[in-house]
Order: sequence, then structure tokens, then C-alpha cells
Amino acid sequence: MTTKSLAELRSEIDYHEKEAARLKDELHKAAVAETVKSWKYGHLSAVAREAGIVSQYLRDLVEEAKPGWLAWAAEQRAKEKAEKEARKAAPAKKTPHAKRKAA
Repeated sequence: MTTKSLAELRSEIDYHEKEAARLKDELHKAAVAETVKSWKYGHLSAVAREAGIVSQYLRDLVEEAKPGWLAWAAEQRAKEKAEKEARKAAPAKKTPHAKRKAA
């Protein structure tokens, strides 16, 4: 069994640290791209969970990459909720039944 020198081990560690940083950056970019695909409630949290990132950190990454997107998404959710509640509150429309034709 050969033993690596301290310099060789340090060099190997430096390489792996750089590779890990590159992969982490790639993961963050992919998580942001996946997050902005949907503004639905819970989507950001689901992406964060899948990526192994804290939700607040993912929010920060999204805000950095797409300034204003989080506010826009919140507006969309609020608009959808208001429309849904308006439909619930509206009286049901009575639709005329089609007459059956005699065979």
C-alpha cells in the first residue's frame, strides 16, 4: 500500500472542494429554474426539499436571479384565491335541460 504525501492529499482535497462547489452552484441554478416554472402554493418548498436546500435560502437565490418574481408569484396566488372565492360566493346558474328526442 502506498501512502500519499501531505502535499498530494492537500492537492486532491483542493480539487474535490472545487468540484463540490461547482456542483453545488449547478444544483442551485437548477433549483431556481425549477422553482420559477410554477407560482402555485407550496411549489418552492417542494423544490427546496427535493434539492436539500432550506426554503428561505432558495427564496434568496430566486430573488437574486429573478428580482421581483416572488412578489409576482404571491400576487398570482392571491388573484387565483380571490377568483376562486368569488366563484364560490356567486349563485349557481341554472342551466336548461335539453329535451330528449323521441326515438
